Amino acid sequence: MFIYGSDRLGGKMDINGFIEELDSLYTERRINDVEPFFNESIEQAKKENDLAAQFTILNEMMGFFRDTSQFEKSIKACNDCIELMKKMGIEGTVDYATSLQNVANAYRAAGKLAESLEVYKEVFSIYNENIPSDDYRMASLNNNIALLYQEMNDFPMAVQHLKKALSIIEKIEGMDIEVATTYTNLAASLIEINQVSQAEDYLKKALEIFDRDEVKNFHYSGALCAMASVKCSLKQYEEAAKLYEKALPEIEANMGRGSAYNITKENLAKVFDKIKEEKKELTGIELAKSFYEEYGKDMIHNNFSEYEDKIAVGFVGEGSERFGFDDVYSRDHDFGPGFCMWITEDVYEKIGEKLQDEYSKLPKSYKGITRVDTIMAEGRVGACVVEDFYKKYTGSGDGNLTLEQWINLEDYKIATVTNGEVFRDDLGYFSKIRKNFENQPFKARLVKLARQLGAMAQTGQSNYERAMARKDYVTAQICISDFMKETMKCVYILNNKFAPYYKWLFKGVSRLDGTEKIVSLLEKLSQLPAQKNAWDGYLYDNTKFNEKDEKAIIMEEIAKIIIDKLLELKLIKNRNSNFLNGYVRPIMDLAEGKVEMFDREKTIDKIVKLEFEAFDKVQNVGGRASCQNNWPFFYVMRKSQYMTWTDEMLECICNLWEENKAKGWNMITEKYGRMMEHTSPEEYEKIKDNFPEKSERTIAIVNQIAQIQVDWMKDFAKSYPKLASNARDITSDADQIDNTSYETYLKGELLTYSEELLKLYAQFIVNLAREGKNLAYMTIENTAHLQGYATLEDAESSIR
Repeated sequence: MFIYGSDRLGGKMDINGFIEELDSLYTERRINDVEPFFNESIEQAKKENDLAAQFTILNEMMGFFRDTSQFEKSIKACNDCIELMKKMGIEGTVDYATSLQNVANAYRAAGKLAESLEVYKEVFSIYNENIPSDDYRMASLNNNIALLYQEMNDFPMAVQHLKKALSIIEKIEGMDIEVATTYTNLAASLIEINQVSQAEDYLKKALEIFDRDEVKNFHYSGALCAMASVKCSLKQYEEAAKLYEKALPEIEANMGRGSAYNITKENLAKVFDKIKEEKKELTGIELAKSFYEEYGKDMIHNNFSEYEDKIAVGFVGEGSERFGFDDVYSRDHDFGPGFCMWITEDVYEKIGEKLQDEYSKLPKSYKGITRVDTIMAEGRVGACVVEDFYKKYTGSGDGNLTLEQWINLEDYKIATVTNGEVFRDDLGYFSKIRKNFENQPFKARLVKLARQLGAMAQTGQSNYERAMARKDYVTAQICISDFMKETMKCVYILNNKFAPYYKWLFKGVSRLDGTEKIVSLLEKLSQLPAQKNAWDGYLYDNTKFNEKDEKAIIMEEIAKIIIDKLLELKLIKNRNSNFLNGYVRPIMDLAEGKVEMFDREKTIDKIVKLEFEAFDKVQNVGGRASCQNNWPFFYVMRKSQYMTWTDEMLECICNLWEENKAKGWNMITEKYGRMMEHTSPEEYEKIKDNFPEKSERTIAIVNQIAQIQVDWMKDFAKSYPKLASNARDITSDADQIDNTSYETYLKGELLTYSEELLKLYAQFIVNLAREGKNLAYMTIENTAHLQGYATLEDAESSIR
């Protein structure tokens, strides 16, 4: 604590009271209350024009924001303090230098290393002239500049300064914590210059001192991390992991989850990797398969050769290892070498008991791992009747369920019988039933999805806010927990996966593709403090969410992501709001067959058929055209075009065709009529009033689109001249009454589009142009594929 002598400037504020209150916040670890306390105190000091109090508060703010990794705020406090000291006229004094040391510390923490070094040098200059060489403040300065040299990777200089500091404070009574802190810093530097043994000795002394102290500060976590680093250097990774694990809550309590916390967490993860690498640990599934290959296969062959092909072997069922979720924390029970053997009931009657007896004789330890069985896990490995295995977890022995049974069968039970791996199944009987469970009906999946959407809306978007409005914080917390659980189940369904048991939900979700954003939001939601303050004075309204509540904001963001996924999967047609309950009925309508899910292939075929019906009815001046009798050719040409379109465009034109058909309007007749403006202008004048009028803006858009596509077609013709020669002339200057160019044909077709469709088409063309794609190339390549050619080059070379 830094208290400036307020008597020198006539201080008014009770600065000792400020320090006592701040100490209390630190002691009680009320870290979230510190910043508001600072803000309130500095405003009071400014209001009272108490420069001395401002000086003390700013120094405390520098240190707090530095230690909690809020570097911008720390630097601002530094700058404010420097300005204040100029105003106070204390430059060159010991108080000035002591405050500058805090500034240097803040610069160092913020990565401003060069600036930090210059400030430290100025402090040394003032101290050397004004205080004794054995003064505690000289020890503090040497300690702090040593940390800077550590940051600059100049560890010999760091050691030199730390030993100077140590020589001072070891002689001062009551400095145990300061001595321990210096031991820690010294050890950290010694590790870097490979003096590990000496570093370990210092850290043992430091931890002995810290352990005696009832109230731990953040230096204790530093000692734990430094000792963990020593243990890593000595390849004692399990001890290192325990030390890092012990340090994490200390860091969080004293400094929050800032950079120090994240670095320690990363180091712990690296240690776990080292533990796994050093022990060459296998996953549970790998261990089971290896154990079977080395021991089980021979046991079955030697004792049951007659039934060998009737015994399915694998590792499926309960336990984190079957899901691939096993880690160092899940291996304290029911983990170890073992595998499952599934046989039919008639085979079990003949060899079941003996098979289990022989299995029991297999080694209990394998690759340094001994299986620890519990009563709860009885029957997870060894011999079992196929139907009994499935019935145990799902209630069904064969997976032939009614729709209602599927809907009521919880996904974690299906996950339990479809996880893991089957190593051998010659009969295929076990795998056939497994396949039955993997193929949950789409309707059941939709009903479960609707349930999850409703549950998410109820827990997170409705009941949480009601509970907060009532100040029922226990229920609000339950709502958050349930919302997260229902969200993860929903994500599994949207990824066509079966959600495991609740304790593995998050681990599994984290491994699904495209879930990074939702995983990040769930982590943040789980870590946020209660949002009581956000509801002060807030008038509850069930038609909107409280935008001051961070938890409510995150749940709204999650809802948006879920709705985006529903749209992407074509499970809903549009976004009406972010309230998830509004999408339950559309999903149920889809499940009940009241609406159809968009089928791209089916929609394209429907559009082409509608077109051909209209094309077949077109009356030509010279009689019926031969192409009107060539459905296969028409189908290939038109499908090639629509295969390039977006789903939204396909839905739009399909609706347009159906609407015009109902009205009795033939869009093909309109298209050919509009083309006559260029191929037969005189005839066009006689019929143009029969067509819907188009605005100048629409015509301009059509012309712009046509120009882009004409250029694309020209580029295509350069690469594939033979294929291009088989098509229409490209530009409209070749138009004649019996020869319509590609450009004119395209404009005629585009002018039959509705405004909505033309807007979608224009955006489609712009997007292709931005992506450097050529629609002519894409369309004709589709034509080549539909005609049986592997590539455009093959199609080009086929033309003589």
